[in-house]
Parts: sequence; C-alpha cells; structure tokens
Amino acid sequence: MFRRGNTRNAQPKRSALVLDRLDINDLHFADEMAAGLEVDLPGRGAAFVRVSEGPKGAPTVLLVHGLLATADLNWSLAMPALASRFRVVAPDLRGHGRGLPTRRFTGSECADDLAAIVKVLDLGPVIVVGYSIGGLVAQLFARRYPELVVGMVLCATACSFDVPTKKPVIRLVERAARRAPERLRRAALMAMLAPRSANCARGRWLMAEVRLHDTIAILDATAEAGRFNSAAWLGESACPAAVIVTSEDPVVSAASQREMSKALVGSAVYEVAGDHFACIKRPVEFNAALMSACVGLGS
Repeated sequence: MFRRGNTRNAQPKRSALVLDRLDINDLHFADEMAAGLEVDLPGRGAAFVRVSEGPKGAPTVLLVHGLLATADLNWSLAMPALASRFRVVAPDLRGHGRGLPTRRFTGSECADDLAAIVKVLDLGPVIVVGYSIGGLVAQLFARRYPELVVGMVLCATACSFDVPTKKPVIRLVERAARRAPERLRRAALMAMLAPRSANCARGRWLMAEVRLHDTIAILDATAEAGRFNSAAWLGESACPAAVIVTSEDPVVSAASQREMSKALVGSAVYEVAGDHFACIKRPVEFNAALMSACVGLGS
C-alpha cells in the first residue's frame, strides 16, 4: 500500500547495482500494448513511442523508463491506468529497445529527444514521469526545457546514484567489455537479465525486448548514472514535483530518494512498499501512487 508523506522505514540491506535474479512469475505486464508510433524527429532520427490517447483535451503524461528497460517493460500497465485521466506517451530511450540509435548515450541527449517528441507531437506542457535512470533524464529535461514541463514525478530515483562503475576494478571490467565482440557483450547481457522460470511466452517476450538493447549504450548509460549529481541545482527548479519512494529498494536507496524529495521544496511524497521493480512487481500499488501524483500535479 502507498502512504503519502515521509515515514521511517528499515534501510535496504544493500545499495550496490547487483540485482537478485528476478522470477518471471513475480512480474506483471499488460496483455496488449498501447499503439506504437515511429516519430520522425528532425535532425535526430525516428523515435519509437507508445501512445494512449485518453480523454479529449486531457493533459499529457510523458513516461520515461529506466535503465535496461523499454517503454513496454516499464510502463505497460501504467499506461492504461493513467489513460482514464490523461493522454499518455512513453518513448523508448535512445539505445534501449526500439529507441533512437546512438553513438553515445547521455542524459542531455535523451532530454533533447524528449523535447523533440513533445514539439513534433504537439503535446503541450507535459507532466514528465521518470523511473530510475529515467528520473535522471526527467530532471535534465525539466531543467533544459522548463517551458515544456508543467509537473515532474520522480520514481525510484535520486540526485545521484551509487553504482559500481565508480570502483577501479569495475572500470577495468567495463573497458574490457567495450573491447569485447558485440556477440559476447549481448550474451552477457542476456545471461545477466534472464529471469528465473523464463521458459514461457512472457519470459521469451521479456528477453526479446532485452535483446533489442545496444550494449554499448547500456554501458554508457550506467557510466552516466555514476557521474550524475543534481544536488546543486535540482532545488532551483520551479516545476511542481512529486516523488514516489520505493521503500524496500536495494538499488536506489529509500534514504537517497527521500533526500531528493527534500530538495524539491513542497513536493508531495508517496511511498510504495516495494523494491526497485515495484512498477512491475506491485503494479496496483505503484500505479495508484502514480495516478495520485499525476492528478495532484495536473489539477
């Protein structure tokens, strides 16, 4: 269940970006996806987006997925839930899924992609929702294009991220991975992300989504998260904001999520008793919090 406001919870047992193997039976996705569009962004390429139209004249919620995810993996159940009140648009980030091809993944390039999508589709000022590394992109988008943002919801994310790429031994592994043949990088990615009990239709679909990722872009995105720190400027934003804290999160600690919420003066805080995958492991609770956050910003 989600609770609004700051509450004290037990700290997660670990904060490193080392994930327990997921079980496909714990994950929830929609049986049908929202309409998919390829949107030509002048000078940038063709972006893939999912769109749920929602009520006529409704404000737009722009959903930004996390690292190693796609719009479908992150938001398939959130989109129909939100579409009762909002127009909902969810792109694949560059280098992820069907997203724009990229020479190098950066948060600023992704923020510029979002701005181009908003302008080409004439979405008007949007409520931008960022999950995990999508929160990094959402923060940059709101900073670079304040005229395009009417509200911001940050989920399972922070001002900075504790990622193992900061450690010298991990940097050596990363350099070796960049020099490795693509087939080996892809095989390693697939092995790392393969959930338990994946030999079923849903598991095969999930791995087909993962197979679409650009492995170098994934390495770039992880390094980008390690460098990112918005603590010095996030509080300067005049954008109304809400924060959804995943209170049992071993990847982005609940403490760092709550610390970010303090920088956003006046932000509403919602807590979901789930880990970093709450959006697909506890979608009912997570989507209820997300709806409340978006309605609060859009009213």
